[in-house]
Amino acid sequence: MNSIPRRELGSSTAHRQGAVLRWALGGTLILLVSYLAGLALEQHGWVTYQFPQTVLWCAIPYAMAAHWLYNGAYLPQFEGRRFLFVATAAPYLAAPLGFALLQQPYSRGAVLLVYLLSSAWFLFGHWRDRGQQVLSLAYLDETVPLRLNELLGDAAQASQRHIALLPWTPHQEADAASQWAGVVLDRHAPSNAVRERWITDLRLQHVRLYSVEAVAELLSGRKILPNQQTQDLWTLDGNPAYDTFKRLTDLLLTLAGLPVWLALCMVAGLAVKLDSPGPMLFSQIRVGRNGREFRIWKLRSMRHAGDERTARFAQPNDDRVTPVGRFIRRTRLDELPQLWNVLKGDMSLIGPRPEQTEFVRVFADRIPAYPYRHLVRPGLTGWAQVQQGYADSEEQTAIKLSYDLYYVAHYSVALDLLIAYKTLRIVAGGFGSR
Repeated sequence: MNSIPRRELGSSTAHRQGAVLRWALGGTLILLVSYLAGLALEQHGWVTYQFPQTVLWCAIPYAMAAHWLYNGAYLPQFEGRRFLFVATAAPYLAAPLGFALLQQPYSRGAVLLVYLLSSAWFLFGHWRDRGQQVLSLAYLDETVPLRLNELLGDAAQASQRHIALLPWTPHQEADAASQWAGVVLDRHAPSNAVRERWITDLRLQHVRLYSVEAVAELLSGRKILPNQQTQDLWTLDGNPAYDTFKRLTDLLLTLAGLPVWLALCMVAGLAVKLDSPGPMLFSQIRVGRNGREFRIWKLRSMRHAGDERTARFAQPNDDRVTPVGRFIRRTRLDELPQLWNVLKGDMSLIGPRPEQTEFVRVFADRIPAYPYRHLVRPGLTGWAQVQQGYADSEEQTAIKLSYDLYYVAHYSVALDLLIAYKTLRIVAGGFGSR
């Protein structure tokens, strides 16, 4: 078999990280040029001395943006441009707060200039490397394309523009083979001496080998488990450092917004009381981190059911929902009391949605991987909510679980920023409400 370049041994994520690193290092020239331009403008009296100083300070948000883009390279290909927008905008939006805390005078024009230039630079890099954003793979087993389509489900057609699958042959020409990012195997394909010899040759040639499930995860943003084999999740663990940072962030943001969300709760709660008889608040026992049960609070959006305790999914156009309830569900105002759960530590702002105890018992029995979603704190919003919306059946819950497990495996500042951005867009549009 012809030799294949050793660089292909790196994963697609590693290649994307390398591209981000190159563009980030090259982009430091932007800071240098902006600083020299600021000095020239200052000498002509067109800007104050704060302008070039602010440009130097902007190296911090630039480095943060580059760091987040680097760490977010594992995100699905279809989220690339959205995440680039979020990762570059967030540090510069927070820059005025940083200057205020440091009591450092700054130039808003300089911050805006560096932000626009750095965003344009990273966007150009994203466009320049767009060819590398298509995952070019060869497949060894003829069952791979069909198996991949089955795992991707409804997302299969949308994923086609992010992947190029070609059949592998043992006598592939070197020029063609060098374009591969790796070879895909179906772990369920029957093994034989010829197939094992081919796999050994690929390993000796330092070709990256992917399972179908791994490729589906790269394309869909879901954790794909072969036949619900939870053994693949035994290596999952928490991130204590980020957990602590995230907890402090939850507290700071929730307390900072306390006057606003508390006032909104009171206004929306009064509307609930005037709309239909019954209490303002509704509570349920939900399952949180490490399987611990806690009481969740929401503004009541349905007719008061008295002592009815049977757990059931909300359906589209559910006749139990009141007129005011429909509005607060669409705008997510009914979730505001859960910020009290965030303050108590039962929940986080971002994480898998906490489920009712009755559903947890059923799903844990029927879906072996289900308990692993409780490795992290549940949240007001999460990866499954912004990708799928509301789940109203066991089949949809299994898909929702694959998103939750993806979050458990990859949660980070990068993923949380993307979820926050998509949540704001969803709240504005009402996607997924019932």
